[in-house]
Amino acid sequence: MQIVIDTRPDEVLRLEHLLEGYNYTVWVNTYGPLGIKQTLEEALRSSVSKDCVVGNATSVSVGDARSQALELLLHAGDGGYGPLDLLTKRSEILSLAEALFQSVNLDQAENVTSFWLAKGHPAYPVFWDFAFDIHILGQRWILMGSSSD
Repeated sequence: MQIVIDTRPDEVLRLEHLLEGYNYTVWVNTYGPLGIKQTLEEALRSSVSKDCVVGNATSVSVGDARSQALELLLHAGDGGYGPLDLLTKRSEILSLAEALFQSVNLDQAENVTSFWLAKGHPAYPVFWDFAFDIHILGQRWILMGSSSD
């Protein structure tokens, strides 16, 4: 038997817990700080999965990255899937999302790239996913999230 210990921050684990639902689960993770001398794909292969292949990458504003992540984290789903009691948990979810953004220095970023993985995704995205490469003061953080059934 192998015992796996989830070492992600409590805020990430709580956010995922709050977003659990009927036929619906959310995964979020951060990686960093990492160096910026590597390409994005090299950084992903050293921190996320050796199989990572970036399918596309586009420069985005901090505001667009923030809006996209919040919109997806607050995705209500429909009658067949989605988080339970989203409206009653919204305030805490937003607070935890802010803590998540602070942990990767999103609001202070000098450069943000939105990307998706063609191969090597650490989770199983079904309904939505986001991934951002965040650069600030010679370092990078990677913020990823997805939902599945």
